[in-house]
Amino acid sequence: MKQAVTLKDLARELNISISTVSRALKDNPEISAVTRARVQKLAKELNYQPNALALSLRHSKTNTIGVILPELVHFFFSTVISGIEDIAYSNGYNIIICQSNESINREILDSKALFNHRVDGILACVSKNTTQYDHFIAIQDKGIPIVFFDRDVPIDASKILSNDFEGGYNATKHLIQSGKKKLIHLSGPEGLMLSEQRKRGFIQAHQDLAIPFSREKILRCGDEDARENFKIINDALDRGMKFDGIFAVNDIAAVGALQALKAAHISVPQEVAIIGYSDWQFSSFISPSLTTIKQNGNDMGRKAAELLLEEVHSKDTFVEPKSITLSTEIILRETTLNK
Repeated sequence: MKQAVTLKDLARELNISISTVSRALKDNPEISAVTRARVQKLAKELNYQPNALALSLRHSKTNTIGVILPELVHFFFSTVISGIEDIAYSNGYNIIICQSNESINREILDSKALFNHRVDGILACVSKNTTQYDHFIAIQDKGIPIVFFDRDVPIDASKILSNDFEGGYNATKHLIQSGKKKLIHLSGPEGLMLSEQRKRGFIQAHQDLAIPFSREKILRCGDEDARENFKIINDALDRGMKFDGIFAVNDIAAVGALQALKAAHISVPQEVAIIGYSDWQFSSFISPSLTTIKQNGNDMGRKAAELLLEEVHSKDTFVEPKSITLSTEIILRETTLNK
């Protein structure tokens, strides 16, 4: 059976955006007469018909939002959930929360379960292992809006992200301006955009401040396990690697590094300074307290929910995606500040 022609098919054929196609089919005067004519002619030739299921789903509300995230027992994601709940409940919406546990297979099952529960929209943070996105695209094609948060994805959809390049850059700049010149970076998983952006910020700060840099100073860190990162720093010390500053991709990696330095009787920050990322709850209580880059998870959750509800309430079957990038903030504590 021949597959029905979609807005995406028309947009791809004409090399224009989906939103332009959608508005042209409605004779929107903001679209030029020439473009409207091209779109309508192709739609007629290909026998395009509006997606009846998408229209019915968009007009049949359950006042329920689905949320997919990698972990529930995670300080940053718990603050995101708090922000989502604030907006959802104040607008009369309930929430179904699914945990992928950083598994693409679980994520696919979660997305299908939320669709089967007839949620009005989905907020999603993809797993570290997600490299294909057909499960999300299939749901979009059925008229269910999706807004992605925290982790970037190559999908035509709205996104709320942190400025991870800025965070990595400012963390590195702070270490260098504190007098540290031989830095290493405990980097996150390859392919995960936020990790790549933080690493790019680390490299760019070296270049801008004329500090020598080599790829050997980037060490792939453990999967949010302080013990693994303890071993990584311990092994680096055993190999005779010289460094006086560490920028870690997250606070857990930073704590593992701190423990390794303590075990080696290396003083922090006098001999080696450390800066983490995310500002987990424990970061202000450990000794010495951890300098870190703060992400505002609550704000991310609130903005993601607001954006999703805008799309849920839209009368159009396609809404022009928006991308919002939130700034980060450096929180100065004892691991970079001499007492």
